[in-house]
Amino acid sequence: MKKNLLSLIISIFLFTPAYSQKQYTLSGTVSDSVSRETTIGSLVYVKGTTNGVATNVYGFYSLTLPEGKYEIVISYLGYVTQIHHIDLKNNITLNSKLKSSENTLKEVVVSAESSREKEQVRSAQMSSIYMPIEKIKNIPTIGGETDIMKVMQLMPGVKRGGEGQNAMYVRGGSGDDNLILLDEAIVYNVSHLFGFFSVFNNDALKEVTLYKGGFPAQYGGRLSSVMDIRMKDGDMQNYHVDGGIGLLSSHLTLQGPIIKDKMSFIISGRRSYIDQVFKLAYNGKNVLPYHFYDANCKLNYKLSDKNRLFISGYYGDDILELGSSNFGGGFSLGNGIGTARWNHLFNEKLFSNFSLIYTRFRYIVSAEAAGNSFSAKSKIVDVGFKYDFSYFKNSKNAVKYGMAFTNHSFRPNIVNTAGEISALVKSAEGKLIMTQELAFYSNHEFDATDRLKLNYGMRQSILLTDKGKIYFNPEPRFSAAYSFNEKQSLKFSYSTMVQYIHLVSSSSIALPTDLWYPVSNDIKPQTSTQVALGYNYLIDKIKTTLTAETYYKKLDNLIEYREGANLILNDNYEKELVVGKGDSYGFEFFAQKMIERFSGWVGYTISWATRHFDDLNQGKTYYAKYDRRHDISVVGSFDFTKRVSTSVVWVFSTGQRFTPITGTFVMPNSSLTSVDLLPIYAERNSGQLPSAHRLDISIIIKSRPNRKYLKWTGEWSFGAYNFYNRAQPYRVQIVGNEDGSAKYVAKGLFGFIPFVAYNFKF
Repeated sequence: MKKNLLSLIISIFLFTPAYSQKQYTLSGTVSDSVSRETTIGSLVYVKGTTNGVATNVYGFYSLTLPEGKYEIVISYLGYVTQIHHIDLKNNITLNSKLKSSENTLKEVVVSAESSREKEQVRSAQMSSIYMPIEKIKNIPTIGGETDIMKVMQLMPGVKRGGEGQNAMYVRGGSGDDNLILLDEAIVYNVSHLFGFFSVFNNDALKEVTLYKGGFPAQYGGRLSSVMDIRMKDGDMQNYHVDGGIGLLSSHLTLQGPIIKDKMSFIISGRRSYIDQVFKLAYNGKNVLPYHFYDANCKLNYKLSDKNRLFISGYYGDDILELGSSNFGGGFSLGNGIGTARWNHLFNEKLFSNFSLIYTRFRYIVSAEAAGNSFSAKSKIVDVGFKYDFSYFKNSKNAVKYGMAFTNHSFRPNIVNTAGEISALVKSAEGKLIMTQELAFYSNHEFDATDRLKLNYGMRQSILLTDKGKIYFNPEPRFSAAYSFNEKQSLKFSYSTMVQYIHLVSSSSIALPTDLWYPVSNDIKPQTSTQVALGYNYLIDKIKTTLTAETYYKKLDNLIEYREGANLILNDNYEKELVVGKGDSYGFEFFAQKMIERFSGWVGYTISWATRHFDDLNQGKTYYAKYDRRHDISVVGSFDFTKRVSTSVVWVFSTGQRFTPITGTFVMPNSSLTSVDLLPIYAERNSGQLPSAHRLDISIIIKSRPNRKYLKWTGEWSFGAYNFYNRAQPYRVQIVGNEDGSAKYVAKGLFGFIPFVAYNFKF
């Protein structure tokens, strides 16, 4: 296997054109001129040509060109474009510091954005969405605090779960098919308050990229999507504080230099006060003793021009504490992650990053009553490393390769009981399940011609189960883009993904009893194969990118649970599982516009998703639960002035599916003195909730900056979720009619919810 991987890497390096003319390399980093925060995806290119590169996730770029004189353009969304005149006679290091476009001429800013849009059209990467946090921070959501998970739900190809939930169902996949990374560490539980808030505090975040297909080879472990979230590095020049006060939670962030231009930090925290709000509403009674909190921190240390160290962490918890004279208990549910990353620049062309990664997810549920006590715990701990290399051979060839290793420790169903309940539920230490996951990967970006760009690679993943079985799974990746001109391109991608863990859940919302389990000797890894075809078009006059994609995805070794399966406190869970397959296909349209005063997008999806299990639905193929035929989202933000802006979200979706009851079976009980009424179900997921639509709106009013003392700036945010009070169908209920018949009635969850929040910075 290692020999084959080495051969692949060598062939990638050899598959490049030869040059007789002398070549030299221009390299460096691109950062913010004030904070020194590095930029991801800044464009560095030769003016008037297609020769260029984008900075990597650490702000580094490398551009190799023939000897000569060039005009080098450096641009980034929301920043003033820079042009440097370079006489390339030897290798040159150019570290660029871009100025924010907030107070600059509009036409300068648009030129920077236009270059990024043209690169997006030309790039071989498809089925991905990149979003700087600054561009989405004012989008209205429940409670008035922008939630990146709910923003991603507004993208084409991404289905929402139940009303208000953070679950994502991407291109026909399930809720556990999404790989969500925060500074390279896996986040298992992304929700607070049973899914109504995400665990991500926007003040600590820099940007997010969502991949729905055409996956780069360094990503793996899930079937349907990758969400790569990056934290801010911390301001290396000045101290400042960001914060906000809302109706349900407040947040505060502090960042600044420890050693100017050398070391910086950022600390961010958030806490809800739902418990305190209910106390006030019920005269001091602790009606809902629930709250959540989370904290982010990061240290950024520039060891030298060629070495940099990042240490980042996250910790968060949901806590419910019930207590009375007759009953006590509650739950705790949370994540803890930590990463230590070392960047090293070997030379102008070879960049590396070594990461040590720790992830822990656990829950505890407890109850006490009448001398009895019960507690159930579950925990996952991942410890591993990742070593990436980026080699920029020349302006037309870039190679990324590396390896990753993770040791997974699962300990589900730890049970402790005391009192009479011990006779019914025995204490158990919970079975420790350990698996080891290893992956080697290589990816080559290659400009075959001025019009054709290729991106191909291989990921070889390996898993060792706790009983010694080894799974080898090759995961090939390929994508290509053919540019008709600088405004139009046709793209194609193929990718295979493998998933070695799955979520055992008995509910559509996030509960503390949801359990993650690994594959075993009997339960094979889940796999998906996806092909996609897309067309990109740039309307240059209005700086709008249009994307149309169609896709087909085949899923194998999918896991479901038998009807009536016992999922809780069951160490022999494998007997409750059935294995099947599925497929999904659809069409997506995305129109995105990002200019200084207006930004927004329109997304539309039409799709189908089916499942087939021999042991479910009498062996007949059925629609997946979140098979929704149509989804539309319209999002817009507009700045009326420098101080007043508004954001609007309108969504429409076909209703989700459910399994209806069509009748009742009368069965006499064992004593023959009465009868039991047993429901008769129709085919699985053959019913459908009504379609739904909703309008959210917010208005942001910024204060005049106070430059005299603390340079304080603040802003008020007013708005409403579900502005025209149309409750979204959430569940169905059987209601009897006067004539003795019955019908289903869809019940909504939320009506009109106003919000107000105050955010500040100094």
